[in-house]
Amino acid sequence: MERRIIGVFTIVTLLFLSCNRGEYSSFDTADSGLLYKIHEDNAGQKALPGDYLTVEMTYFTNEDSLLFDAQGQTFPMRLEKPVFAGDINEALALMGVDDSATFVIRADSFLMKNAKLAQLPKFVTENSKVVFHVKLHDIQTLEQLEIQEAQKREDARNEESVIIDKYIIDKSIKVKPTLSGMYIIPTKTSKGAKPKTGQTVQVHYIGKFLDGRVFDSSVARNKPIEFKIGYGQVISGWDEGISNMRKGEEATLIIPSFLGYGEGRGEIPPYTTLLFDVKLLDIK
Repeated sequence: MERRIIGVFTIVTLLFLSCNRGEYSSFDTADSGLLYKIHEDNAGQKALPGDYLTVEMTYFTNEDSLLFDAQGQTFPMRLEKPVFAGDINEALALMGVDDSATFVIRADSFLMKNAKLAQLPKFVTENSKVVFHVKLHDIQTLEQLEIQEAQKREDARNEESVIIDKYIIDKSIKVKPTLSGMYIIPTKTSKGAKPKTGQTVQVHYIGKFLDGRVFDSSVARNKPIEFKIGYGQVISGWDEGISNMRKGEEATLIIPSFLGYGEGRGEIPPYTTLLFDVKLLDIK
């Protein structure tokens, strides 16, 4: 009789859990309550706290509010010890290289304790979950990651150098690069003064990619930029380029990424050479 009662209790409990999990009833459940489904398991070594993971990840709430979409891109992240039972660190520790999985985690706990938001978005309730789709591409030590990233930077710089050389040839540019590696191509000369370090200059500009696409323009806004020469208030290519111009002059600056935005900024991709059509309006 006792066994029968225990058996009935177990069945009821399982039914209760299944109902509570709803659409996630096919998922496995860890002791912590983490819901997970491993789609691809290559039986490789799992990640440990302190490892750096290269992941491809998308996550959203169970109410279909998209929180993050890598759009097919990968990024490195350090695996930490779990900060609460069933958190994203515990989830990722279940994976090895080339594994893929889906995890379901409490939204309030993840956003406050893992993502460290100051406050929850209004659409998140105590019943909200965050659903993660994850593909794990690599597991590395910090040293291995730094070596890999350094090689990527070197490869990107080499590729950029080839692109610049081709552009100079294709456009029949005869101006020699400066010692730093940028090009200053005069388009209108003047006998005005050159700015000195510490002086404030007023400049109109149109920023373009090498293919001619405009990404920024003070001319379009009808609002020139002002900055002090030599104070690092602008990219170093600008400091150098404008300091070599005279008041009233116009020029095109060809600025490699190491004198510009380096690993990228906003809509400017990493290691991208930029063109700036500039006019030195005034020196104060």
